[in-house]
Amino acid sequence: MSRPLLPLTYLLITLTTQAICAALLWVARTSQGVAAAETLPLVVILFVGALFVSATYHLGQQLRGLGARAHLVTLGAAAATNLALAVAAPLPATFALAPLTAIVAGELYRAAFRLHAPMLASMTVYVVCTLLANFTFDSFLELPLYGQLSVGTLFFGVTFTQRDRVHRFGRVHAYQMILAAALLNLALSVYIGIPLRFLLAGFLAILIAEIADTEVYQRFIERRWIVRVATSNAVSIPLDSAVFTAIAFAGTFSVAMMAEIVFADILAKTAVGLLAAARLLRQETHALAPQRAP
Repeated sequence: MSRPLLPLTYLLITLTTQAICAALLWVARTSQGVAAAETLPLVVILFVGALFVSATYHLGQQLRGLGARAHLVTLGAAAATNLALAVAAPLPATFALAPLTAIVAGELYRAAFRLHAPMLASMTVYVVCTLLANFTFDSFLELPLYGQLSVGTLFFGVTFTQRDRVHRFGRVHAYQMILAAALLNLALSVYIGIPLRFLLAGFLAILIAEIADTEVYQRFIERRWIVRVATSNAVSIPLDSAVFTAIAFAGTFSVAMMAEIVFADILAKTAVGLLAAARLLRQETHALAPQRAP
């Protein structure tokens, strides 16, 4: 990324995190499911910020090359923008904690974990996506032509590519991340009162789909990364959608309704996963470009 764009990226993260919080607040106020509430829980706001810890970590790494002064000025500008939004925008002041979490966590990862920071940042994004997905899993958006899209799918779609990113650090770490996600989702479910049936559906869907994805990915480990991602996602995404929908909604929704949910889930997860993969591939291409230069 070019140097002039680095400060703008921090500002974009500040705006994006607050926008996501605003969207989730709208979901909470209009939903009749688990997410229904008049205010957005503080823990959800922090989760939104943690979604961007990998991005802020890598931005911090790039800013180090510009010197300490440029680094501090950029962080200060992002903080000022965040404060201005908290004061001027018609949004709850607590939303300012989301970008603050993203920036502070990214800096802490860089300072505290050093060599393991990239892996832990990727793991954090994965786990937080599963938590936000479970918070919004029974809030639906009707698609224009066909399909009922769970809001949680928009978050969960990121996990497939994010998990493939963690695969690079080894299969053991991928399974550790999956276990951590399962345990934290159990804790969240107890905290916000998700019914046991939905908890079981989420746990089994994560377990079955993620194990399938991990094994497929490892079988193609010698192929190009984009091939590994596309192949493993082609197996795990439909499997995850079918398992979760069948366990969570059988007997509650009609077969036709569940078919709409599965269709929309697969469509959205595939689209989000491809966008995430394209972004990561672009980052890698830019990172390797100087090495190919004569």
